[in-house]
Amino acid sequence: METLHIMQGQARRWNARKLWVWLHRWVSLAAGLLLVLLGLSGSALVWRAELDAVLNPAWLQARPDCATAETAQEAEPIRRVLQRLAEHAPGRKPALIVAPAQPGAAYQVWERRDPQTGWRREHFIDARCGLYLGHRDRGAVRWDAAHLMPTLFELHRYLLSGDRGETVVGIGGLLLLGLGLSGIWLAWPARPSWRSWRQALSIKTGASTARTWFDVHRAVGLWMAPVLIVLSLTGAALAFGESTRALVGSVLPVQNWPKLKPSAQPAAASTDWDYDALARAAEAQFPAGQARWTRITLAKASEGQTELRLLQQGEWRKDTGSTRLRLNLQGQPQARHDPLHTAAGNQVLDFIYPLHKGEALGLGARLLWTLFGLVPALLLGSGVFLWLRRRAARA
Repeated sequence: METLHIMQGQARRWNARKLWVWLHRWVSLAAGLLLVLLGLSGSALVWRAELDAVLNPAWLQARPDCATAETAQEAEPIRRVLQRLAEHAPGRKPALIVAPAQPGAAYQVWERRDPQTGWRREHFIDARCGLYLGHRDRGAVRWDAAHLMPTLFELHRYLLSGDRGETVVGIGGLLLLGLGLSGIWLAWPARPSWRSWRQALSIKTGASTARTWFDVHRAVGLWMAPVLIVLSLTGAALAFGESTRALVGSVLPVQNWPKLKPSAQPAAASTDWDYDALARAAEAQFPAGQARWTRITLAKASEGQTELRLLQQGEWRKDTGSTRLRLNLQGQPQARHDPLHTAAGNQVLDFIYPLHKGEALGLGARLLWTLFGLVPALLLGSGVFLWLRRRAARA
């Protein structure tokens, strides 16, 4: 009787294994190209800022000083930027100003997204020398040096298809998570031991081609499983942002950013505001030298407030920071989000994006994230090879 129960248990495990093998194989074949595309583009985007600066040094790298640069002019860079934009691109409506990531590089002025094309024009202006350097259209699918990195970002985040593409990317992240977990289950030794785990995590030398690729598929999948879980979860979380926020909020306290209401008394036009003074006022809200502004959203006359993004020392996000501050025309704070002193749920939400990029964990993580971007192509290629070889053997 006991032997019968053992045999029945083994049969159930065998049937479950066959089902997981079938799911693992066909989900991989169905979603493989999408995951390969996301992996390869993600490898490049880990170094998006650095690659963009190499491709467009005149815009994104420090520029040489010019004879016309004056201390007074350097003290009011935002005013100078808006003046040059009005002179060289009349009729354009600025919506966002981005401070240069490298000191001495050009400022970026973003327009609002065009409702028809979905593009967002980005202008580059040297504030010290008063030079208009050019522009590019974010969202336009172009593969020249100016548009390569923005196009790769649109491809990785939206599949060049807007919100629908973002949903597909989120589903792809969940499928990748499922493939990773099913792969771990299938590779798990039936009788775990030091010897069986060493065999599962290594590649046997001198074996047949099929055995070598099987070992590669299993060992690489197991070694990279922790990274796979992190990137698939964070990628899906970013794609389904509202659902992620609600899920985190159901477990941890989350402080919501207050919605901006129209002002009872319309303020001056956005270009008439003293944004240089507002930037200094925003930085003064923090200890001296601890924060610098990275982005300013130009105010609407009906709102009477402007929003700034700042980067504090010690933040997880190293490019623009997650600190947000909303000021009125007089420079008085109306709302504030400090990622270093906020609710636990907000800290989790702020950590997702820099973790997905790898910058939150330093250079080593960025290198590992880059290497992982090649893994979907390796796993798909080896899996297809083994599957086709097995079909041929059966035939």
